[in-house]
Amino acid sequence: MFAYGSAMRFVGALLAAFAFFGPAIAQEDQRAEQERLAVYIQHNPTDYEATYRYVLLSTELRDYEAGIGALERILMFNPNLARARKELGFLYARLGSYEVSAQHLRKALAEGGLDAVQVAQIEAQLPDIEKRTQANRLYLRIHTGLRAQSNANFFPTNNLFQVGGVGVASAASRKSDVNAFQLVQAAHDYDFQNARGDQLETRVTGYATEQFRLPQYSVALFAGSIGPRIHVAPDLYPGLSIKPYLTGALAMLGGTNYLNAGGAGMSFGAELNPDFWFEPGAEWRSIWVNPSPGYFNYFGGSPYQTVATLATGDVVTGYLSGSYRLTNDLRFESRVAYTRAFAGNPQQSSDQVDVQAMLRLEVDPPFPIIPRRWTIAPYGRFTHLAFDAANPVINPFIARRDTVWIGGLMVDLPVSPTFGFAGNVEFARNDSNLQNFKTENLSVSFGPTAKF
Repeated sequence: MFAYGSAMRFVGALLAAFAFFGPAIAQEDQRAEQERLAVYIQHNPTDYEATYRYVLLSTELRDYEAGIGALERILMFNPNLARARKELGFLYARLGSYEVSAQHLRKALAEGGLDAVQVAQIEAQLPDIEKRTQANRLYLRIHTGLRAQSNANFFPTNNLFQVGGVGVASAASRKSDVNAFQLVQAAHDYDFQNARGDQLETRVTGYATEQFRLPQYSVALFAGSIGPRIHVAPDLYPGLSIKPYLTGALAMLGGTNYLNAGGAGMSFGAELNPDFWFEPGAEWRSIWVNPSPGYFNYFGGSPYQTVATLATGDVVTGYLSGSYRLTNDLRFESRVAYTRAFAGNPQQSSDQVDVQAMLRLEVDPPFPIIPRRWTIAPYGRFTHLAFDAANPVINPFIARRDTVWIGGLMVDLPVSPTFGFAGNVEFARNDSNLQNFKTENLSVSFGPTAKF
């Protein structure tokens, strides 16, 4: 009942945040203004500023076809309007027509007449749009920096040991520390170039930290997945797809191989429209956890006398992810998952419920010459972990129950098409029915990013 009540309070808080950050202007008023401008520009087709206001309003309403029609109409009267061609290229990109989008943007640059800010906007977006027209598409993001933690013993940190939804919580005493971190994320899509739009998707993540005072907590993680995304009925339901995939991970702790995992999964993608998609799925992983003496073991490393959250066994996870764009600038993202961990010992077998949510707000940078918008993303997370039986090493009478609350804020601040900065402030608290697992952590990180 406690877990259920906590989850309901968490969901209620998310709904309240959803309502608080909702659009400030009623769509009815925007629609009325759009209709008024539509009548006006129809009778005044050379009033370019009125047309641009109409296009902006249509974009805010996500009525991209209306904006495209207005821009194509004024280009019939004046085909050399570079600004109109630039806006037309960006609208076609929103609809997924990347080939047409790239043609308009390249022509806008060739025609001239754009100011430095408009040129920078095209030069920042055009490489990504052109990449979407290629059969082989590689995306790479690198993020480095420093992280300060009030409790370096708190795991997981940045989901480092989230293997199939199962995390690690250390019972060691609280110690603060600073680390240097490196994060590399790579995504490769190979388009089969068939009429269905099927493609092979590969995802790879590498993460490493070097603790300044506590080297035994330095970590390294390498994880990846690969599988084809197959569109089920592209003619009837173009946004419906299925993706079977293989996945694996390797984690190091204090220079020692701590965990290996491998498995497979299946997800179903449903993009109902450009603003809303959801993806249910299921995944199985077999994991191996190092049974040798380590920092999560009090009594000599026996697999039957461990206080570690993770243990060698099988992990099965069912999940539902989703994303909804509330406005042109604001997107709501969420994920709900249930995980069952089967270990050799009942005191290490567990059930876990995980709920995550994020509001991703895009804002204009302080200087117009910066071509990419900045992102501010508050997020929250609720996790409840329940073990099957009491661990006699810790408490022979009480089975462990943990409830983790996490709240934070992420920022992404690009300053050029390739380089920028990113940061994160996060507070995490683990409420456990066992005193030695109650802990909390404040983490602050910041550093440069590179995107290719």
